[in-house]
Amino acid sequence: MKILHSNIMKTGKKLLLIVPFLFLGCDPDYLTQGEIVQGLKSALEVGTDYALKTLGKEDGFLLDQAVKIGLPEDAAKFLKQAATVPIVNDLVKGLEDQLILTINRAAEVAVQDVVPIFLDAITDITIEDAKTILFSSNDYAATHYLKSKTYNKLSETCISIIQDALNKKIVGIVSAQEVWGNLMTVHNRAAQLVPLLNWEPIDPDLSQYTTQKALDGVFLKIGDEEQKIRTDVNARVNDILRKVFGQLD
Repeated sequence: MKILHSNIMKTGKKLLLIVPFLFLGCDPDYLTQGEIVQGLKSALEVGTDYALKTLGKEDGFLLDQAVKIGLPEDAAKFLKQAATVPIVNDLVKGLEDQLILTINRAAEVAVQDVVPIFLDAITDITIEDAKTILFSSNDYAATHYLKSKTYNKLSETCISIIQDALNKKIVGIVSAQEVWGNLMTVHNRAAQLVPLLNWEPIDPDLSQYTTQKALDGVFLKIGDEEQKIRTDVNARVNDILRKVFGQLD
């Protein structure tokens, strides 16, 4: 009887150790690493689609103060200085508004080709420690992770698209690159007319600056959508989003 009782006790202890794992495996709310990764990627994809819809249209950048692309710092500084010199001011009239309009229009057009590259980056990315990202107190954690892992590569890939858009005559009969060329011409002319002011140089490469600003705008919109998915059940538009981000409720 003692031997039988001992065997029963041992068997009972084993069951106590096994049963919780059995229930855990059957728990409909239990998430695997793969499901969390899938959910995070889905959130980023939804955010990227949102970026396309909001930015890839006329005035998508221009009328959204959160992403509107202003002038590069060196160009803005030159125009401000030039406006105080009558003989140069006549040369720069209207240039700032024309530049801002054409640069933002180029970004709006470029986003339509940039977004598919973002989707490829999301598909290819390896998300390490997905659970930490999911349960982060930062509502933009997945977006920040994507940016940290892909920004340089995306910039290298997208710059040719931005260059093409800057060279397109999107606004009337002029392209952003042509307007930028006019600015460079005015800058050189100012240096000749008033050499004593020692005009600071302007970086002639507009494409790198515009690429950075366009990518920043896309990431901002992705982050905005991630924040919605984390906090609003109605923003979880598919089953994996509802299952994964439902854990945050």
